[in-house]
Amino acid sequence: MKRLLLFTIGFLIINSFVFAQTIQPDKGSWLCSQGKMARHTLPVLKSTQAQLPHSFDVLKYSLDVDIWHCYNSPYPHNFTGSVEVQFRVDSTLNSINLDAWASSIQIVSVAGAGTSFTHTGNILTIQLNQTYNPGEMVSVIVNYNHLNITDNAFYANNGFVFTDSEPEGARRWFPCWDKPSDKALWQLRAKVPTDVKLGSNGILADSVVVADSLWYTWVSNENVATYLNIITSKRNFVLDIVYWDKPVTPPERIPIRFYYNAGENPSAIKGIIGSMTDFFSDIFCMHPFQKNGFATLNSDFSWGGMENQTLTSLCGNCWGESLIAHEYAHQWFGDMITCATWADLWLNEGFATYSESLWLEHTQGYSAYKQDVNSNASYYLSTNPGWAISDPQWAITTPSTNILFSPSITYSKGASIHHLLRYTIGDSSYFEALKQFANNPELQYHSAVIQDFIDVVNNVTSEDYAWFFDQWVFSPNHPVYNNTYWIEDKGNGEWAVHFTVHQVQANPAFFKMPIQVRLMGSDLDTTFRVMNDVNHQGFTFNVNKQPVLVRFDHNNDIVLKTATLTVSDKTDAKLETMNIRLVPNPANTETSIVINSPVNQSISWSLFSLNGEQIMFPKSVSIEKGQQSIKVNTSLLNAGVYLLRINNGTEIYNQRLVITK
Repeated sequence: MKRLLLFTIGFLIINSFVFAQTIQPDKGSWLCSQGKMARHTLPVLKSTQAQLPHSFDVLKYSLDVDIWHCYNSPYPHNFTGSVEVQFRVDSTLNSINLDAWASSIQIVSVAGAGTSFTHTGNILTIQLNQTYNPGEMVSVIVNYNHLNITDNAFYANNGFVFTDSEPEGARRWFPCWDKPSDKALWQLRAKVPTDVKLGSNGILADSVVVADSLWYTWVSNENVATYLNIITSKRNFVLDIVYWDKPVTPPERIPIRFYYNAGENPSAIKGIIGSMTDFFSDIFCMHPFQKNGFATLNSDFSWGGMENQTLTSLCGNCWGESLIAHEYAHQWFGDMITCATWADLWLNEGFATYSESLWLEHTQGYSAYKQDVNSNASYYLSTNPGWAISDPQWAITTPSTNILFSPSITYSKGASIHHLLRYTIGDSSYFEALKQFANNPELQYHSAVIQDFIDVVNNVTSEDYAWFFDQWVFSPNHPVYNNTYWIEDKGNGEWAVHFTVHQVQANPAFFKMPIQVRLMGSDLDTTFRVMNDVNHQGFTFNVNKQPVLVRFDHNNDIVLKTATLTVSDKTDAKLETMNIRLVPNPANTETSIVINSPVNQSISWSLFSLNGEQIMFPKSVSIEKGQQSIKVNTSLLNAGVYLLRINNGTEIYNQRLVITK
């Protein structure tokens, strides 16, 4: 392709960005991700029996623990505990499986409907006293010992006792069904010394002194995911309580509890927590719990925060506004509505990280908001490790914490996608989608998959935005634009700018997005917005003033990109890339994988459900340069949404397939 070497400002506009690899050290998302990666170093469970779809639904955990001596030197980690697990039977069964980490938990006995047990491979199998049928309510009691080991879930040190469980640490301090999809009510009864302040999920139902002991009882009347259950306590904890007046009739005062160490000063956060609650209640939904709170811990919790439901853990003296905004937003997205699987973690961390930007927009204006958005995008672009935000395999096998809590992908890219969605569908539709998602009674206090949010976006806009999420959430990377233009003098004071969009990245080969092209000159400043829905697409913009400057995405709204814009001649050649389409899509009994390949190569393709189950196993095909079709029989598939994965040995391409019946 011939290119004119014109380097004046009127003929060469370079819209590429050089991004620093640093990010503000006080950003809530950065602190959160670093802490979650650092604290959870033990391996998580892989493909065990307990991870298969289970045949019961836990309704409530009632936990009773004696941790009195854990506050005294040498601060042992062992304690005795008992948990009653109340559950509803979903399919005929005579035994149940629970997660119980064998290195931490020693089972002593079972009772209630439990008659005997085996504890092998970190799975506790409880035999029941009869065969139960769907719909029946059953209760088993497990008596156990927590052993005197450090397990990165139960901490005891220098007068502090606390827990920290994400992603799958709850199984290390009480037997449970330790997956985020199974949320349940919670009751904690804990025995501690009388000078200990102890907090947990929900509201304080009782605190009774018996001799040298204090018995706390905390009760959550809202469902809690196991990884969000919490014990937070310390000798001589400082405790302040402020109240938020919930705008309901009759009036209701919501206590927000601040536990902190002597010498700390959370007064600034105490002063703004009411307005932050107002703001999130306004743009999401009404504050969803009967109480809330924050607690700073010790050096064992050295980074950031953890959004335990109604009682967030913070590192010592970590009262930064960005961190509080991030963790507090989790009470709506992560706690009230919880990711159903770890493949859906974007619903937690992407939403919370973007909420930091929204809070800045509310308090400091749009420029502060955009600076924060650009910071997230810049960090991702300079550190992108090359995987998607959501991988269906994570629903089955939990990835390492370095992948799950990647600051680049899960947090920075996750938040940037919200800005891209807001830009794509507009402010009105975007904020209406947030509100409808948060107010959905079928999702509140339950778990959700990413498709649930997509459904809300589609409902609000009356359009199908699956393509947006396919490319930004379910596929890796970002567009690399090498755009070109040339200016035509049409005579009689009329001018045309011929603009061609080229994307040259490999995987995925194309990102559909609305683009903006700004034309400037003497008495000319006009912006055109068009939908770029195929690669190498040409547009012509007609104006009646001579253009001098041409700018692509001048506001940097497509924040996840790199881009150049150069002048070309009229014979601008198209660049060859690998393009993949499914035709038809939606499909009924058959679809075709239409591939335009730049070279001869071998590929394999397979099909997954959105919960990670492999529906069709890999099939290898040799393809030639050019366009060809591969027929796929879908007649045996149920109606729903599936993910087609194509692997050519170096890159993986994902395409969403909708089956209708």
